Amino acid sequence: MSFSLSRTALQATRTTSLPCRCLPTALPLRSFSSSSLASTSAEPAAERPKYSLPNGLLLHGIVTQTGKCSQTSTVSVERKSVDHKTLKEFKAHTKYLIHDPQSLCVVGDQVSIRNCRPVSKRKRFELVEVVKGARERVENMAAAAVEEEEAKAAKEASA
Repeated sequence: MSFSLSRTALQATRTTSLPCRCLPTALPLRSFSSSSLASTSAEPAAERPKYSLPNGLLLHGIVTQTGKCSQTSTVSVERKSVDHKTLKEFKAHTKYLIHDPQSLCVVGDQVSIRNCRPVSKRKRFELVEVVKGARERVENMAAAAVEEEEAKAAKEASA
């Protein structure tokens, strides 16, 4: 019996909590116009495709492998996480196979990729754009431009 008495005594001394002030107590009512309730508008509804994919997940990563399979590249995406116990931040990498139809990627490119319909068993991402080219690609393009200019100069000098 003493237990039930002490329990009721504890409940009696507990203060009631006040309602949260950050939320309004009474939500304003939404007003509907008469035209939105009735679907008798004269204009037809816009045609939507039967199936459509959402814009999807957009990731940024670095190309780590190309050339093993045609139209396929491997992209490593880095994400940062915090260990809940030690509160230390660490990096984790995930490798994705991407569909690259024109084989534009070179190892070292920074690319943005987006998820798409499954292309194969492991390929579920597609190349959106090459954000920054690899150093080798930039050097090769610069060397090719210099060679073209030298060829033009030699052609003009001989003519």
